[in-house]
Amino acid sequence: MRMAFATVALALAFAGPARAQSEEKAVVQAITRLFDGMRTRDTALMRSLMAPEARLLGIGTESGQPKLQTIDPSLWIASVGRGSGPGADEKIFDPIVHVDGNIAQVWVYYELWLGTRLSHCGYDAFFMAKLADGWKVAQVADTRRTDCTPRG
Repeated sequence: MRMAFATVALALAFAGPARAQSEEKAVVQAITRLFDGMRTRDTALMRSLMAPEARLLGIGTESGQPKLQTIDPSLWIASVGRGSGPGADEKIFDPIVHVDGNIAQVWVYYELWLGTRLSHCGYDAFFMAKLADGWKVAQVADTRRTDCTPRG
């Protein structure tokens, strides 16, 4: 009886962390697939990974002052589709992922490559939602710097 209890206790102790790691992997995979779509100009794939109410945010400048900019995801996806040649390649490094139920937050360093040229780098802050058909980008904000030292 003690052996059965110990086995069940161990299984329960490891089930939570294993499930959490699986969800963290699925969240990062959704983000990676979004960038795969951007690189290959697969707008259907990109759309499939965005929640219908998704928002894209960036910090720009206006009159030398920081200004929050909102970008319509449909316009961004359309602009990727209108381009020619290879799409931009956004490479991500060392994601920090927090998951609780159907929401997740990801903080990740990125580099945006245009062919062999590093365009800019910074951090992406993703808010993800797990909907009926999987993890979707609900919101993403990013920083953009040009003083990058390439990692990838």
